[in-house]
Amino acid sequence: MKRAAEKSNLQFKTRRFLAGRLLALLLLFCLSPLSRVFYSMAVMCIYSKMNEKTSLLYTEEIELSVPGGLSTLRSDWYPFVMTFEANSGFRRFTGDSSLSLTILYNFPAFSPLKGCSRLYDETSPYYNSFYGAYLVKDTDGDIYGFTEQPDGTFYPDTAAVAEVPKYDFWRLVLSEFGLTNKNAVFDWTVTDISEPLTYAGEEGFYRMDATLIVNGSSHVYTGFTQSYLQYGKPNFPVTKPLSPVPMYGRLYGKYLVDKQVSVFFYIVAADKEVLEECDKELLSKSFITYR
Repeated sequence: MKRAAEKSNLQFKTRRFLAGRLLALLLLFCLSPLSRVFYSMAVMCIYSKMNEKTSLLYTEEIELSVPGGLSTLRSDWYPFVMTFEANSGFRRFTGDSSLSLTILYNFPAFSPLKGCSRLYDETSPYYNSFYGAYLVKDTDGDIYGFTEQPDGTFYPDTAAVAEVPKYDFWRLVLSEFGLTNKNAVFDWTVTDISEPLTYAGEEGFYRMDATLIVNGSSHVYTGFTQSYLQYGKPNFPVTKPLSPVPMYGRLYGKYLVDKQVSVFFYIVAADKEVLEECDKELLSKSFITYR
């Protein structure tokens, strides 16, 4: 009886010791920079699903499958692509109350040591970079971002197209980091427009390559803003906050006649190799389906 009691007591102490160690390790993990990507993923998974239910994807019964970082063996991009319904903001930005905008987006992966996205890292080739898709619809029946040609095709209106990434950078990303209208820079120059090609499983897309100068995301933390829930609190060295940076842009655009929706798959990257790699490994594996 005594030996059994001693054995039971030893087992209890061992379990308590192991439980204590496990709790301590869990606490250390929760306090470490590595944990912050999991906080971000938990919040953004819910927030993205909420936005998807009111987006053009839902109302127009369109499905865009855009691969996230988990789809490759690399870890350069955030694990999954998110959805944001930007109708009200885009209407204020353009002054056109009939426009609806849905944004699918992804951004550079978190640094496990810094606990935030490399979106902020001026030394990274992924600095200030994004990829995803835009969907735009004019409820008045006008065509956004394209002009109809005599042969019935729709050719890109590059000035209108540029307003979408401009709004995205200025209002949705950089204003959260402290960018003001006075200091805002956006110089988008289209360098090439392809012949119609097949993309995302559909014919009739135009590829538009561009150069871009826009304010960078590097800045000093001065207080909480909602964007830090997804990107993490900036924790990289800053040389000059929100300083303009030369970048490369690529969009694949098509007007979906049956849906009266303009769709643009896009990449903006500070490094040309990052752009080409993202297009090849991720964006070019996107596809469109209809419900």
